[in-house]
Amino acid sequence: MDQQKLVELLQTCQIPDTQKVKAATAELRKNFYPHPDSLLGLLHVIVSNSEATVRMLAAVQALRLVPKHWTNIPNGQKPAVRNELLQAIVREQDSKCRHGQSRVIAAIATLDFENKQWDDLLPAVTQLTTSDNVAHREVGSYIIYSLLEANPVYFEDHLSKLFELFTKTIRDPQSRDVRVNTMMSISSILMLIDADEDEQSVDAVQEFIPPMVDVLKDAVDNGDDERIQQSFEVFQSFLAYESAIFSRYFKDLIQFMLDLAANTNADDDVRVQALAFLAQAVRYRRMKIQGIPDMGPQLMRKSLQILSELDDDDEDDETNPARSALTLIDQLASDLPPRQVIVPLLDVFANYARSDNSGQRKACVLALGTCAEGAPEFVSTQIASVLPMVLNLLKDPERSVRYSALLGLIRLGEDLSDSMSSHHEAIITALVMNLDAASGDESDKKNAEIIRSVCGAIDSLAEGLGSDVMARYGESMIHRVGAFLSHPDPKVKASAAGALGAIAASIKSAFNPYLKQTMEAMSTYIMAENGEEELALRSSVCDSMGRIAVGVGAKEFSPYVVPLLISSEKALHLGNARLRETTFILWSQLAIVYQGDLGDSLAGIFKGLFDSLQLEEEEVELDVPEEQEGLVDDEIAVHGKKIKVKGPEQVDDEDADVMDDDDDDWDDLVGISAQALEKEIALEVLGDVIYASKEKSAPYIEQAVELVAPFAEHTYEGCRKTAIGTLWRTYACMWEVMEKQTGRKWEPGLPLKLEPIANIAKLGEIVSSATLQTWQDESDRDTVTEINRSIAFTLKACGPAILGQREMMERIITVLGTIVTRSHPCQQDLGDEEEDQEMMQGSSELDWLAVDTALDVLIGLACALGAQFAEIWKIFEKPILKLLSSNEAVERSTAVGVVAECVAYMGNAVTPYTPTLLRPLLHRLSDEDKETKSNAAYATGQLVYHSEDAKTYLPTYNEILGKLEPLLQIKDARLQDNAAGCLCRMILAHPDQVQIPDVLPALVSLLPLKEDYEENKPVYQCLHKLYVLSNPTVQELTPKLLDVFQQVLGPPEEQLEPETREVVQDMVRNLTK
Repeated sequence: MDQQKLVELLQTCQIPDTQKVKAATAELRKNFYPHPDSLLGLLHVIVSNSEATVRMLAAVQALRLVPKHWTNIPNGQKPAVRNELLQAIVREQDSKCRHGQSRVIAAIATLDFENKQWDDLLPAVTQLTTSDNVAHREVGSYIIYSLLEANPVYFEDHLSKLFELFTKTIRDPQSRDVRVNTMMSISSILMLIDADEDEQSVDAVQEFIPPMVDVLKDAVDNGDDERIQQSFEVFQSFLAYESAIFSRYFKDLIQFMLDLAANTNADDDVRVQALAFLAQAVRYRRMKIQGIPDMGPQLMRKSLQILSELDDDDEDDETNPARSALTLIDQLASDLPPRQVIVPLLDVFANYARSDNSGQRKACVLALGTCAEGAPEFVSTQIASVLPMVLNLLKDPERSVRYSALLGLIRLGEDLSDSMSSHHEAIITALVMNLDAASGDESDKKNAEIIRSVCGAIDSLAEGLGSDVMARYGESMIHRVGAFLSHPDPKVKASAAGALGAIAASIKSAFNPYLKQTMEAMSTYIMAENGEEELALRSSVCDSMGRIAVGVGAKEFSPYVVPLLISSEKALHLGNARLRETTFILWSQLAIVYQGDLGDSLAGIFKGLFDSLQLEEEEVELDVPEEQEGLVDDEIAVHGKKIKVKGPEQVDDEDADVMDDDDDDWDDLVGISAQALEKEIALEVLGDVIYASKEKSAPYIEQAVELVAPFAEHTYEGCRKTAIGTLWRTYACMWEVMEKQTGRKWEPGLPLKLEPIANIAKLGEIVSSATLQTWQDESDRDTVTEINRSIAFTLKACGPAILGQREMMERIITVLGTIVTRSHPCQQDLGDEEEDQEMMQGSSELDWLAVDTALDVLIGLACALGAQFAEIWKIFEKPILKLLSSNEAVERSTAVGVVAECVAYMGNAVTPYTPTLLRPLLHRLSDEDKETKSNAAYATGQLVYHSEDAKTYLPTYNEILGKLEPLLQIKDARLQDNAAGCLCRMILAHPDQVQIPDVLPALVSLLPLKEDYEENKPVYQCLHKLYVLSNPTVQELTPKLLDVFQQVLGPPEEQLEPETREVVQDMVRNLTK
């Protein structure tokens, strides 16, 4: 091999001339790298060349070639090569070259160790690491790090020696490099430690935490950005392993990071990284955080304090401590109980809202809006007390505060708009005031932000406020907002379009008078075919038109549907990701409005969605800079997606030759490919279109299932979640079509009374298989919740057929058991034991949602199995009764509701469980929480009505009646309706045990029921029975009842089920003869 030519080619690769670099690369690839001698040549360059850039490039290329060629080098030559490498790295003055050479040594050692060779390497490196020469220690400590990264398993039996060495090097008195290298080495061996089996190693690692914190402090104090970054990465890595590894100092570590984040004297980037660590800790160690006294509240208070630093000129997408604090608040609200997050915010909200510091006024309302998504139920119970302060902030003299208040209102509206409807007048007044104030100078960027935010608030609030409320402001708002469709700022136009779509969706047919004018005003924007801002506007208009279609309905929108569909199919080919996604959503909306009756366009819709699902996903390959080579395996998980990493063998020659050794490349990881994000939308929309189109989707079902099923195992949780949901909806769609075609309805219980046709049975196999392989071990909480919802819906809609699939029943029961007892992987911190979960009091709302939806699956089983469900109830009775006595009101009310529904579906099969259910239900009739009391009334009535154990419940009749009496007076939480239903079921069961003259007049005075129409069934069955029994009290009340009957027979239609309607009509006929 021509060594001089090799050097010349490597030097040529450093020239900023693309053509010369390509030519040199091609020659290296063809004539040098295929041969083992090229590796020796590169190693010679590493140890002898005078140019650092050439040595660095030679190290990069050698690292790639070691796995290919080292084993082919004659064994007689290897000792000299190894020795020269070690001598060269000690002489090396350039740190990047040293690191590159360390990786080459580690790659060679990995192969040699497998072959029982290079036995003297570790003693030599250890000698370097303990040398009196600081430069030698730096070299030795980095080689150890490289060895551990390249082949950690080799050191599994050497942990104690490593810990002994690290105890010295982590405190190296002269070198920050040695200390940081030691930190990275410790991070690399965490994977080797089994916390349950190796207490000694766990103890050793835990004792490294304090000196590691000292290393970070030192780097921060000295402004050493590279070491700061490396130290934070090490601490982040600890979060990926069992918490026992750092539990002893976890509280101290969190406190240190929090103090660092709140330290305004620290560099902004340092504070941002500390906040990022805290957000990750809250996400992955929420149970540990929750268990530290006052830590959740302290995190909230400090985050709010940091958020108050928000400047007027901060951009929404800027990364700074204030924005990072808002991210942490979002994480806190999602993962910690409301009392640890929302209550501390509410405690200071008034002071912040009235503060002279505008930053505090902005912070409180932004934090409140952010918390609403993670804890909507709790925030909704507090909204009445804080909304007046939010409205005041909307009128703040400072425009930046009003802008923040609008952003907060948008977030509140997304989750709580129905809770704010009673304040509609004040809200609309404040929005109009801001709109008018910003409508003057169209060129003012800040005015444009205000207008966009007001439109955003209308967008988020309109549907939740309700059609009646929005109709009052419809004409005024439509004209005001519509005027902004001609604003010079495309973003303002887009926001205006969104607001108009929301108004139309809310006021429905009341939008008809404005339909033509609005569609004409927006139509020009739907034709844009280039320009980023123009296509973004087209996307917003597309979304708006879909919502308008939903609002005005199929008939009124029909003139626009065909041109819009044609335009939407063209939009897929314009290369704009957002436009593609809004096009998919438009298809979903139109499919629902027209029930799939979209003519030839339906085929185009399915084709577009199928094409999207078949897009080849970018592997998001990372060109790992030399500093990071060997840090990772061939695949890493980032933000839920596996990403391929170009390791030594995978790096393309051309890429390697021109590789930039800038370590910052590693910081720009983006984990989820654009195609995966698009497929998540496409999967969801495909389910919408199939279910809405029913039998019209039949020609596309087979291909849809074939394409969707593999996504149940996708690396991105968003795709897993939507794929499984779409499979279940497809199954439900096909089942409902079969019932419609056969004219038969499923019946509860096994064996099946209605067998599925062959293709549905086959689909059932696919659906159950895809679900079971994911559900039990899925760590993503949202995916588990969505699977729960899908199964619950399908069991209620389609009955027990799916339960006949192999192992389906057993696996459902097993998974439900883990979720209800909070021991499912999605409910646990990695490595935490179940007893730690038991110690936690309360949970985040999203954590509870996983339990809540699992309980809904249990109700689905009861619905599908009927009386046979009694056997399953045995398994779940204890955990549900435990929830029924929870300290959390939402858990008690939900558990009581589950008992009620399950009893209703079990029927008289509930009889053996009467003694264990009756007493706790009676206790809950006096619960302090109204929702729990209301559900208890419903459940008690169901139990009395269905149970045949009269000797157990009859002695409690008077007690029940006594507890129902005050409930009949409370106009809240459906209490009157559920109490009325309970009373009527008691009469139906045993009319002789109730003093009809005492209770019936009070009952009749509540009619017709206003909230819970389900309770109309027992009410009118009861009245009918009393008439059949010729009860004198009901006869005396006939004049009042005839008026009631007329009201319930009128609108709204949903007041009465068909069977109950017949009962009422029968009474009317008999009473008016």
